[in-house]
Amino acid sequence: MQLADIEPGLQVVWDDSPSIDTRNKLSEKIDAFNARTVPFKFERFALLLQDAAVCLKGGVSGIIYWEWLFVDNLWIDDSLQRRGIGTELIKRAESHAITKGCHSAWLDTFQARGFYEALGYELFGMLDDYPAGQKRYFLRKRLIP
Repeated sequence: MQLADIEPGLQVVWDDSPSIDTRNKLSEKIDAFNARTVPFKFERFALLLQDAAVCLKGGVSGIIYWEWLFVDNLWIDDSLQRRGIGTELIKRAESHAITKGCHSAWLDTFQARGFYEALGYELFGMLDDYPAGQKRYFLRKRLIP
């Protein structure tokens, strides 16, 4: 069945390499839909670790919405790992989220489950073979008892 059979004038355009602009436009449309159907206010933030030359050495980024913190990225340069920097960045992100009214946090990972569990996160879901041969873990943590 062609989309034109359902709605004349529409066509499907395949894009093997969608631009950031295209992905952002889709996100904006989803956000606008959510705002109409469920009260939706979100805030993006990042805490960055830079050296004296302003080179990125680590950071955490997140999104705050529906009274939850979603940790979407945490990265520490290999030369700085295992020094407590990742832990400190997560704690600061969680503290920021609490000041913004969040009661909980969640994230997904396939390499750092133990790291997050040591910080109090608990498993609530898992996908096998994502990526192949590994598992993608979904973890959450209550920020306010």
